[in-house]
Amino acid sequence: MKKFIKLLAVALAAAALAGCSLVSINTEKITVATVGEDTITKAAFDEGFNAFLAQYGYTQDSTEIADQLPDLKEQYINMMVQNLVIEQKIEELGLGEVTDEEKAAAEQSVQDWYDEQFAQLVETYSADETVEDPEAEATTTIENYLSYYGTTLEQMKQEEVDYIPTQKLYDEVTKDITVTEEQIESQFATLVSEAKTEYDEDKSAFVTDYQSGNTIYYTPEGMFFVKHILIGLTEEQQQEIKDLRADEDETVAATADAKRDEYLLTIREEAEAVLARVDAGEDFDALIEEYGDDPGMSAYPDGYLTYVGDTSFVDEFAAACEALTEDGMTSGLVGSDFGYHIIRRVSTLPAGEATLADVHDALQESMLQEAKDTAYSDQIAAWVEEANVTIETGRL
Repeated sequence: MKKFIKLLAVALAAAALAGCSLVSINTEKITVATVGEDTITKAAFDEGFNAFLAQYGYTQDSTEIADQLPDLKEQYINMMVQNLVIEQKIEELGLGEVTDEEKAAAEQSVQDWYDEQFAQLVETYSADETVEDPEAEATTTIENYLSYYGTTLEQMKQEEVDYIPTQKLYDEVTKDITVTEEQIESQFATLVSEAKTEYDEDKSAFVTDYQSGNTIYYTPEGMFFVKHILIGLTEEQQQEIKDLRADEDETVAATADAKRDEYLLTIREEAEAVLARVDAGEDFDALIEEYGDDPGMSAYPDGYLTYVGDTSFVDEFAAACEALTEDGMTSGLVGSDFGYHIIRRVSTLPAGEATLADVHDALQESMLQEAKDTAYSDQIAAWVEEANVTIETGRL
């Protein structure tokens, strides 16, 4: 009998090592965290964590994240603990009720977002002659976007409604948070100094911030806008030139310029005709609309923001921009791998520091939001500290 027991023990150990389970484990009954009188089960953790990983195309068995998995699990259980503490406080403070009016407003805010995206897409697709049904194409684009993130419009509405009690808790915690004028003035001086240092050293950083709609505290010297009329080569011609330039055989790559010049000859007559109309004083924007093949001119109605030394454009375009030293100056025909450009410098950004009056409201809003976020995070951390939390890391 003892020999049999020993053999059974060995068999059980081998089965465990092989990943075979002779006993069904009920993860609903395994506690991985305790928060006061509430618990988080292994089943709840696995469900949430697996869904989180799936958003990025991973599972807990993915070798690509094997080294990161322990840290990811710890971060996720900490988030679950924090969310449970928030739920407890919402109940304690009586903030969990959602009125019909609040529900309707939350759902409408999501619908408004959807309608705005739809309208913008319809406008974009309507300008594309290759799109037969702009509204159908817009719907497909939005639905594909939502599907990529594993959600639907109705799910987004429900999530917005579900978040209402948390927003109430945030508002309650931060209702007395303010920023003073002295704090705003001090922060303004700091931001101006930091922007001056950054932008004078790297003007491309200014372009990025400007085009992203960030608040501008300082504008460096030499920033100007250009527009251009692109009489473009075909996509097939552009791709052929690009492929030649990328060829590993230097002899083949060296033929790219000749091929480009060959293709440019096919559009030279049209480009010269457009240039003649520009030189005759016709409306430049109207000519962009009539002949321009660069969709970026629609995306940037003020033109492309650039400066001497800008490396974000092809060399020929950048060099031609640098030669336009005054607003209103227009280039001749500028050939590139994209076709012929006719470039006009349209305006210059005034250099120098912003005034506090220019940015006061935006700065006050951002500082207040940051102060509220910090206060809320600190309060949540304090509540977690008080909640008598126990996490069984080894069970995750």
